Amino acid sequence: MRNLLLTTAVLLTLAAPAAAQTPSPEPGRLFQAAPPAPTWNNVARVNLGVGFYNSGWYNCYTVWGYACTSGTYSSYIPFLVGPQVDFHLGGMHNVSVGLTVGIGTATLTYYDQFNALLTQTANATLWEPTVDYVAKFGSPTNDVVSRFRVGGAMYIGPNSRLGGAGRIGAGASLLNTRRLGVGLDLVFEGGGYDGRWIGGLQLLVSPEIHF
Repeated sequence: MRNLLLTTAVLLTLAAPAAAQTPSPEPGRLFQAAPPAPTWNNVARVNLGVGFYNSGWYNCYTVWGYACTSGTYSSYIPFLVGPQVDFHLGGMHNVSVGLTVGIGTATLTYYDQFNALLTQTANATLWEPTVDYVAKFGSPTNDVVSRFRVGGAMYIGPNSRLGGAGRIGAGASLLNTRRLGVGLDLVFEGGGYDGRWIGGLQLLVSPEIHF
């Protein structure tokens, strides 16, 4: 028994320095916070949606004199598709450039000089380059970030007819902290096309890539 106690004491004496060298865990090391999620400042999207445009003007003609009394109204409800990229300028400020293509049928309703109501329809493709200032509200670490935009657009229609409009709208990026998200936008436009006034509303749902 005496030899057993002596052997145990020797082993404990040899093990003590090794135990002293074993580092003890620092306070809180067992409960470290997860690394912060990546943040994305720029957005590339493909706008998909529908537009509602209308225009009106007077027809002027000469029948026993000059008159501008016959009204004309046109409507255009196209499917909208096109790329758009938001470039971050710092803080809440961004510039957004894009190209929207409208594909649909234009309907023209008018009265002729004999006060007869006539209607014409035609397929039309409208090309619309856009440049907007975009203010984004909310932290980049938020899963939902809202935005407000104001800018301008150019219209390029059939037979190279031209026009332009001002734009104002609001929207949001969903799943903003992830690489892939979804954008929702409502944009109002107003201006002129081929010498006539035009107004429109765009409803857009867009897959987004955040980078």
